[in-house]
Amino acid sequence: MLKNYDKKHVVAHFGAKLLSVRGRQFQNSAAKFWSALVDELMTDHADCRHIVLEAVNEGRLDPELLFPEVGLERELNFLSNNADNINEVWRKALADFELYGPPGSVGMRIYSHSGEQARLTLPMDCVDAEIFLYLLAWLLEWSDLPLSSWNEPKIKGSLWRPTRPAG
Repeated sequence: MLKNYDKKHVVAHFGAKLLSVRGRQFQNSAAKFWSALVDELMTDHADCRHIVLEAVNEGRLDPELLFPEVGLERELNFLSNNADNINEVWRKALADFELYGPPGSVGMRIYSHSGEQARLTLPMDCVDAEIFLYLLAWLLEWSDLPLSSWNEPKIKGSLWRPTRPAG
């Protein structure tokens, strides 16, 4: 993900097949993406203490992003009920693509205790600015952040909360 690895020479498998968060198990694309990103950061940037991910997108973070198949089904139903407009929908989609171009990239800044360590652009075949919203929604869900904070300019949360020994 972070580097262009030659698939013949990859010795490490990045990402979990199953991710357990707060006692719930996940095997979706978000679980695989985030666990692979953490694995690669631990391998390539062992002194990483935090990262900042940046993407430009006009979308809003909403719990509906957790289940993209629901939105896709709604759009497909709309199109099937308006089959006579399919050519118009297709023309509009192509015009929008011509005007706006493909989705933007996702940038990442990696920080160690001594400051910024690296700036990277994640590969587009891995994630782009539109897909990033769907992946980010899962981080917010797993962090138990209130919905009211999901669209703040800066969001800070944790998936892991250390517990203090009793006594």
